[in-house]
Amino acid sequence: MDAAKRLRTALAGTPLAEPFDVRAEPFLARRGGDAALAKLSDRQLRGLSRLLGSSGEAARYLSHRPVVLERLASAGTRALDQRAAELEEPEACDEITDLERFLDELRLRRRDEECLAACLDLGGAEPFGEVSRFLSLVAEWTLRRGLAAAHGVNGARGLAVVGMGKIAGRELSYRSDLDLIFLCDENGAPIQQSSRIAQRLISYLTTMTGAGVAYAIDSRLRPSGRQGTLVTTLPAFERYQRERAASWEHLALLRARAIAGDVDAAQAALDRARERAVGVGPAVWSEVAQTRSRVLRERGTSRTGEIAIKTGRGGLMEVEFLATGGLLEVGKLAGVGPLPEIPAMLRAAAEGPGADALLAHYAWLRRVEARTRWLAGRAVETLDASAETLPSVAELVEPGLSAAGLQERLAEAQKGVRSAWERVSRAETIAAL
Repeated sequence: MDAAKRLRTALAGTPLAEPFDVRAEPFLARRGGDAALAKLSDRQLRGLSRLLGSSGEAARYLSHRPVVLERLASAGTRALDQRAAELEEPEACDEITDLERFLDELRLRRRDEECLAACLDLGGAEPFGEVSRFLSLVAEWTLRRGLAAAHGVNGARGLAVVGMGKIAGRELSYRSDLDLIFLCDENGAPIQQSSRIAQRLISYLTTMTGAGVAYAIDSRLRPSGRQGTLVTTLPAFERYQRERAASWEHLALLRARAIAGDVDAAQAALDRARERAVGVGPAVWSEVAQTRSRVLRERGTSRTGEIAIKTGRGGLMEVEFLATGGLLEVGKLAGVGPLPEIPAMLRAAAEGPGADALLAHYAWLRRVEARTRWLAGRAVETLDASAETLPSVAELVEPGLSAAGLQERLAEAQKGVRSAWERVSRAETIAAL
């Protein structure tokens, strides 16, 4: 059986079969005869077929990137762990002589790794938790490379890139943007110079080139938001967190990690600020509830037929508020570990079947969000229950799952999350979980 027939056979009887020929045509025209395609295992082939049938953009990209197909064919067990180890190895950062080529290389590397991870994910060869961790490591590698280039060979040091939210916990999804803040040592380079380096890094990642955009960057979580300076000195950051930060900023602080540049000094400052912020007791929940209500008003109301997976009632954000609010209440930072990921944070604040059930719902919602983003090709926060693509989303979430089954399980998960949120916010303690 030739490659095209094998790929079509893998999708037979699924909602992805009908759009496959149109979406996969560029790939099959260029890569249909590649030797690597014939070497794919059934699971690898299934992942590739689901990728091609769900994303015309990815199919067109892979038609020009035979290296990804070769890597997929050679991928063994725990393939992403091996790729991740390569990404964490330090690399020599020579002077950039061709900036355009360098920027394209960053984007191609990110897209190569994402397509490889998607094939393994959609084919069931890797659990989504590992895929999410890998996507985060790719982003961290990109930031380190970009920052080194922004500094230049003789650039000043002392600047740190701090990841917030998903990137901090290594919980990125497909098409995620990066929430970043920038901190610098007051004894290092002048803050104006550090600001130029930070601006250069943002430009390196967000500028559109022939290979696209590396990542969208959101730096609004810095002290004083858009009105604040792009780069903050470490003492000023700690002082702000101690004297002026609102409770919602302390929630964000709990999900912060230094990931590039002068990591040690910045992480020490983050740890000190967190130690002072946590352990405030049940009083925190009234402010957490106010913050949650504001998010619901601004971003959580779905239009007719849409389900707000992230920001709506029973969405991912409610689990995040429970985990971070619980830590602010009880202050058990030692149990979180080096990564501020939601499961670790919630288990540090609460134990038992209530936490287990909540995290099961959280994992399911994350899976739905990831598949919705992959199919949409952008960072959507809602699922359109009336769209013709809903059966394809369901198939990507779980082979054989119907659109009605997806909606039923999604409603069950959101009901469980909402129930947990209401118990805790009503009792004003994470112990009610």
